[in-house]
Amino acid sequence: MRVGSDLRVRRGAGYILATLGMAALVLALRPARDSIDPSTAGWAFLALVVLTSAVGGLGPGMLASFVAFGCSNYFFVQPYHTFEIARGEDVVMLFVLLGMSGLISFLLARARARAEVAEARAGELQLQQDLARALVEPAAENENYRLVLRILVAQLGFRRAILLVQGDEGLEELVRVKDDRAEEDERPTRRAERLPLVVGRRNLGLLLLSGRMDPIDPPTRRTLEALTDQLALVLERDRLLQVAVRAERERIRGQKD
Repeated sequence: MRVGSDLRVRRGAGYILATLGMAALVLALRPARDSIDPSTAGWAFLALVVLTSAVGGLGPGMLASFVAFGCSNYFFVQPYHTFEIARGEDVVMLFVLLGMSGLISFLLARARARAEVAEARAGELQLQQDLARALVEPAAENENYRLVLRILVAQLGFRRAILLVQGDEGLEELVRVKDDRAEEDERPTRRAERLPLVVGRRNLGLLLLSGRMDPIDPPTRRTLEALTDQLALVLERDRLLQVAVRAERERIRGQKD
């Protein structure tokens, strides 16, 4: 569920390739520029554009396309160290390079974006399944709820999770889980999330989540909404079971009397 941070890392790596990578390629090819055809250098730049687009996406890929166009013209097309072009075939080569690199960047970026959406959706569904399984699997008293809160803290970046249930005198704490490793982290956090647990018109409790530093993204929001619906149903099930058990005990006690 932390796809955003991974995306920022890849995008940063893409911009490094688009700038420092291009500079390194120029330094590598420049000693041999008199013995190689400008189109050969152009293919090398195009390969680096493809790599940059595959790593960083559309922004770094388009930047790499224009940097490749400028470097090819300035360093490998005569007259050197100017943006003038002496031969017509070099004009065609440069603009073919620009067009191909731009098109490839766009297509690779679109394919990567679709793959990232599919990957994020798969991770979201897997987390929802893990939470649902933790809720319904047999466990000791309140251990199901404790396990669910541990998953939320571990995978969604919260530091604390508290489950409050409606009692005779108002909301009562049922389970509390915290991330001990984050106690010394003094970075500012977002305000606490207060998620009501409701079945029909009955308010069964409240789920409090706090300590997250990043804003809640749509996949995380969908996961929390699905969880609160399931958690409310399980709480209602447990409440009804408790009512049924008490009623049965009262009936048995009445028969004995």
